[in-house]
Amino acid sequence: MATDPVAEAADALYALVPEEFTAARNARAADARSAREPALAKAIGALRRPSPSAWIVNRLARDEPDRLGDLVGLGGELADAQAAGDGRALGALIAERRELIGDLMRLAVSLADAADRSPSRTVLDEVEQTLVAASVSAEAGAAVASGRLVRALRAVGVDVDVAGAVGGGETGPPRRLGRRLSERADGRADAASRDTSRTDRADRAAEAARRERERLEEALRQARERADDDEHALAEASARLDRAVRRFDDLETERDELERRLSEVRDELRPAEREVRIATRARDAAAAEAASSARARDEAQAARDDLVR
Repeated sequence: MATDPVAEAADALYALVPEEFTAARNARAADARSAREPALAKAIGALRRPSPSAWIVNRLARDEPDRLGDLVGLGGELADAQAAGDGRALGALIAERRELIGDLMRLAVSLADAADRSPSRTVLDEVEQTLVAASVSAEAGAAVASGRLVRALRAVGVDVDVAGAVGGGETGPPRRLGRRLSERADGRADAASRDTSRTDRADRAAEAARRERERLEEALRQARERADDDEHALAEASARLDRAVRRFDDLETERDELERRLSEVRDELRPAEREVRIATRARDAAAAEAASSARARDEAQAARDDLVR
């Protein structure tokens, strides 16, 4: 819970969607100026609008603090297992962290959808990187759990730069997360309780790893089924293509044969046309000769008739 006016204003502002942030911040700063609190107005006016990925992580911190607390607390267990050289526990804890982050990512998408947001792949990658950072650095875990992130976080090994990442000043983890870390500290003081806790966590992590393996096996089975269906569809499409190619080749061959025959007919047509022209001229000449002979005959006939009379 915020304990000073700046933190209270930050808690309220970072609960808003990014599009509403700037106007609401300016209004609060104006109210502070009207109340003659210039320092408060300046501090509120300096609050930065959260990036899309930071806004999603802030929603997780507010709506799913227990799950987020599990992830942050798991970071300490990972560090203990690594320091102790407990490879079995470390592997189980890594599997549990993977499952926790997967659950939180699904919740992040659901929260964004509920707010009519469609985060891009880049934004979701930044959310995931921030969750990983929260599990490897106590400072990053506290920043993430504050619900006031202004930018995404990224782990470089076990180091995370959290400078300027939280709006309204640095803050400790929320009450539920603080109780979890306190319980973990008490567990370190009591060796038997700690060993039992680790065993229980390892068992839960092993169960989480088993569920993850089953999920992956089911995903692989479905992927294989889709691949088989796609291969069958590809085979059918290939067969249709082969038939179409053969039909095209047959028609192309038939076209070539028709073009060859047309060329032959054209070659035969040219001398035939010459013969027609020659025969036409011969016929015309014969017709003219016949007409001339007919006239001569008629004239001779007429002359004979005149002589007889």
